[in-house]
Amino acid sequence: MLKIQFSEAKTAKVVGDIAVVPVWQNGVLSTAGKALDKTLGGALSHAIKTENFKAKSGQTLVVHTAGKAPVARVLLVGAGEPAKFTAACAQTLGGSTVAALLKTKAKTAQVAFDLSSKAVTAADAAAAFAGGAALRDYRFDKYFTTKPADEKPVLASLTIAVDGATKAKAAFGAYEAEAKAVHFVRDLVSEPGNIIYPATLAEACKKLAPLGVKVEVLLPAQLKKLGMGALLGVAQGSAQEARVVVMTYNGAAKTSKPVAFVGKGVTFDSGGISIKPAGGMEEMKWDMGGAGAVIGTMHALAGRKAKVNAVGVVGLVENMPSGTAQRPGDVVTSMSGQTIEVLNT
Repeated sequence: MLKIQFSEAKTAKVVGDIAVVPVWQNGVLSTAGKALDKTLGGALSHAIKTENFKAKSGQTLVVHTAGKAPVARVLLVGAGEPAKFTAACAQTLGGSTVAALLKTKAKTAQVAFDLSSKAVTAADAAAAFAGGAALRDYRFDKYFTTKPADEKPVLASLTIAVDGATKAKAAFGAYEAEAKAVHFVRDLVSEPGNIIYPATLAEACKKLAPLGVKVEVLLPAQLKKLGMGALLGVAQGSAQEARVVVMTYNGAAKTSKPVAFVGKGVTFDSGGISIKPAGGMEEMKWDMGGAGAVIGTMHALAGRKAKVNAVGVVGLVENMPSGTAQRPGDVVTSMSGQTIEVLNT
């Protein structure tokens, strides 16, 4: 994940491959932006005017410094309207900033961040900005073995200069934990079905243990003993055996009732005997997205030390056609004792 660090605005020097300057809507420079614009002899305000840069939320503009600053380029990013600026806006701004930086091929960048409003202080907004940046800095290209190196993003670090850097860094902790959880789940969901199947997805859940999550994996014999006939029925046509994973996180008092999450984890859903059409079949690896969401939620709660008790349960199966697959018309019995006639597998 992108290395993000904070520095005090009063002592920060302009460093890196590119400087980032947030701009209020209609091209109004912030205090930090005006200072840099003065150093550059008005190059930023001139570019805003000539390029008709309105600085609406998400808009970006690259300005070359012509050797008048320690960096060769300045990236202007639209922050929207000051009166409507919130932490959520700052988070969106962080995402759009990184998206633009990835296109510039810059390795290091520094943001002069002094945006605030009645709704959010500069330090809290900077933390949210960093959270959005961390979320946006994601790619899954491990299997792109022939992609030229010069086509791959190279952004490695982002420094945010803000008054109250220590407070911003502390506030960023929760955003960072959530970003790590999202990246973890994106990796799981992006993997193909021959890499992520019930057993390997269950193993991946065990990576939450160091965060303080108790992880219990139930094997087919245990599932049968519990009477989970409906879940086992889906898996019986596959060479990959079913799993159920129970994740428990206790961050509140023992007397506090837990919040429970349940996620569907069909690591590949061919449709079984009622096989799906060929078109789009490769997308059925994403049928474990519900389980991924639960795994990610548990990861995020534990990672940010949330004061809550939570239980996440995911049922993991692969649905395939074979001589052992369940048939339309079969009757299975669920854990509750309810009998179910399978009309479509």
